[in-house]
Amino acid sequence: MGLFRKAYVNVTTGLDSIVVTHDVKKVAAEANLNFGFIQVFVPNATSGLALLENDPKIFEDLKKWIELQVPASNEKKPERRSGSGRNFVHLRAQCLGQSVVIPFAEGKLQLGNWQEVIFFDFDDKVTRREYFILASGESGGT
Repeated sequence: MGLFRKAYVNVTTGLDSIVVTHDVKKVAAEANLNFGFIQVFVPNATSGLALLENDPKIFEDLKKWIELQVPASNEKKPERRSGSGRNFVHLRAQCLGQSVVIPFAEGKLQLGNWQEVIFFDFDDKVTRREYFILASGESGGT
């Protein structure tokens, strides 16, 4: 048994970070399962996910670290049907990865006290991004 949900965030240009834990918690509660796992997945090559303490300074430090690992380039924007950004933004997203998996029990995520699910977008266009949340587990005893 499980529950699948699409969710959306509106992103700006450059390195954007958005806390999406509230959507993930909602799915865990609505799944009506005693225990299991939540997988959050971003189907976009210029976005990624991280589990971080909810502190904007940490978000900024991670962004700076990613910029050091994959510096911006002045390359011409590729001709892609998707209209997506330059190659370096795709590589930046790969520093994080496109999914996270979180255990839950009794409808509650088993995150640390200050831990949050953070959606990062690296593309250079303002748009709406979708992401998927899947809860799967058992409704029987623990």
